[in-house]
Amino acid sequence: MTATALVRRIAFAALALCCATAFATQPPETRIEPATDTYFGTTVLDPYRWLEDLRAPDVHDWFAAQNDYTRSVLDALPRRAALRDRIAALASADERVANVQWGGELLFYEKRGPQQDRFDLYVRAGVDGPERLLVDPARFDANGQPAAISFYIPSPNGKRIAFGISLGGSEDATLRVLDVASGREVGEPVPRMDIGDPASWRIDSGALFYTQLNALKPGEDAVEKFRNGHVYMRDFAGPDRLVFGQGVDASIALDPDDTVRVRSYLSSFAIAIVEHGNENELTLYAAPLAQVGLPHTPWRRIASVQDGVTAFDVRGEWIYLVSNAQAPRYRVVRWSLGEAQPLALDRAGVVVPESPRVITGLSVAKDALYVQQMDGGYGRLLRLEFNVKLPHPKSGKGSKSRRAPAALPKTAGVARATEIALPFEGTIEARVTDPMRAGALVRLAGWTHAPAYYAVQPGNGALVKLSLQPPSHVDFSGVEATRILVKSHDGVEVPVSIVYARSVTRNGEAPLLLDAYGAYGLSQEPYFWPSLLAWLERGGVFAVAHVRGGGEFGKAWHEAGRLSNKPNTWLDLIAAAEALVREKWTSPAHLAIVGGSAGGIAVGGAMVTRPDLFRAVVSQVGVHDLLRNELTSNGPSNITEFGTVTTEAGFRTLYAMSSYHHVKDGVVYPAALFTTGYNDPRVDSWQPGKMAARLQAVNAGLGGSGHPVLLRVDFAGGHGFGSTKQQAIEETADEFAFLLWQVGNGQ
Repeated sequence: MTATALVRRIAFAALALCCATAFATQPPETRIEPATDTYFGTTVLDPYRWLEDLRAPDVHDWFAAQNDYTRSVLDALPRRAALRDRIAALASADERVANVQWGGELLFYEKRGPQQDRFDLYVRAGVDGPERLLVDPARFDANGQPAAISFYIPSPNGKRIAFGISLGGSEDATLRVLDVASGREVGEPVPRMDIGDPASWRIDSGALFYTQLNALKPGEDAVEKFRNGHVYMRDFAGPDRLVFGQGVDASIALDPDDTVRVRSYLSSFAIAIVEHGNENELTLYAAPLAQVGLPHTPWRRIASVQDGVTAFDVRGEWIYLVSNAQAPRYRVVRWSLGEAQPLALDRAGVVVPESPRVITGLSVAKDALYVQQMDGGYGRLLRLEFNVKLPHPKSGKGSKSRRAPAALPKTAGVARATEIALPFEGTIEARVTDPMRAGALVRLAGWTHAPAYYAVQPGNGALVKLSLQPPSHVDFSGVEATRILVKSHDGVEVPVSIVYARSVTRNGEAPLLLDAYGAYGLSQEPYFWPSLLAWLERGGVFAVAHVRGGGEFGKAWHEAGRLSNKPNTWLDLIAAAEALVREKWTSPAHLAIVGGSAGGIAVGGAMVTRPDLFRAVVSQVGVHDLLRNELTSNGPSNITEFGTVTTEAGFRTLYAMSSYHHVKDGVVYPAALFTTGYNDPRVDSWQPGKMAARLQAVNAGLGGSGHPVLLRVDFAGGHGFGSTKQQAIEETADEFAFLLWQVGNGQ
């Protein structure tokens, strides 16, 4: 998801001058080629279907013309240059350290210096050792496209590291393996890797498991790239071997759209993970680690979707599972991998019972199980000490080793949970553990607290702040954050976080940007955003509506904004906006909403339902045409979240949430800025493109009396992953300038 901020618009006299300059020309004309579809007796008109062929020269030219027009408007805004300079200064004020991982005695992390444009990969001995640059992604730049490190995985002994490189903001990565000591690459690169969680080392560091996407044949539908996945094992001693996936084991039924992975732990068992589209619930299989890669590996099902498992970790014979089955806010249970039968929740040991807090994850360290919770939107951390120690696994002998660790003894239970005292109310952005190392590292941040790393001490669980992340130079001392509850259309209370400068006067005149997402059970937790200060300095207010469809209150909160319940997502957003107006935080003339990716459904639905309530909308790589979404390469995985047009109920659900099809002629809609990266594999550029074209046509029908509709296109970008800092600065400057123009009060 992309971060968003807001700024004020210019005073009326400056606005008039700006408009005379910016709108000397109208948006590029968009031809209409009506396409009609009939779904279960309902005929739906699609006037801009032709824009979906992104490889067609005339479509590319249309997007380029739209972007040229947008640039002519935004670049003419009087305060954009100053805003851009301020945002650049804030974004470049601090060194950033991210994605910390252990590998043996070595600590690996990504770092971007204050003047750097992207993250490099570093390594050091322990937390305090001198650092060494390991991977500079710039050396992989190609064809004018900037390269980015999309993932990395150190081997358990720290001697090798696997990492992915992707170009131009795409999510099509190439896997490479590096010898850490010499810096030399080992083995051949592997193309067509997803940027998610595509690889894992065997616990003895002698082999690498990886999931590779398919190579498309000429004319083959793009969706086939992600279907019928396979997991391979590379032991660097011979050809890579197929170990799990479609057709590998006839006794295992996999859907073509399932995603498959294999992972190794401090255990004599390996786990195969099956993800079903964008469902959070997993199917798990186990097999003896020593037999993975051999013919007829005896994979055995451990958990199915009905068991509600969303996260897990393994230690010895025991698998610790986070489950929402009969526990909407989740619980942690324990099951023996030596059991002949799959997980039976009524017989599983309950390690952490369900409570008002939502359990969001867990991980195994040498000394304890660390369980992460969310309490009213704020992070909590539990520590459960193990009462039996496990031996250290045998290490492989160089790149030719195929040895797996010997069978490990059974563990007994864990001690009663103790809570780690955190220094402030915020978010646990990262939890770093190693099964062969005691203690944990956590990265904490909040609305007004810059990220910092802390070490959880073994034994007493005390937190010690580390110097790994240097202190921030961005001053949020004059900023406060609060959270209120507002009643939605059906009486359900929805949390709204509000971030503001102490100097703000609640008289209804403050520009306010209201953010919403509400999908996949993902929570919008507090985060530190330096560029937000450029908005707050101008008296603006930033708010987040924690709408249904997210995970702030567990599975039930997600389900309440999913499939046929999706209208709750934008109705919650509308209720939040009405409350902020009612409480005089802002007024409709100064209110803007923003949503990214699936958040486009939230802001699009709110815009077409209550166009009078908002002055401006920013949709970042947003989804707006749900009836055609499942035909994209990423579409099938979203069917479980949104629905399918192949059933009447699914069509009705998707049609209701498809804002593109609910835009009406003759209506004055809020000013809108749509953004897209032309290399985006998650939300095709035609999604915001078609919505922009439709709104521009409405404005033309109003004789130019409507509000501006702009489409910003980054031809060297994608969904936001892998974007350089420079790309982020320019996009934020455009969004701030647009909002300053539309919802500001002249300051």
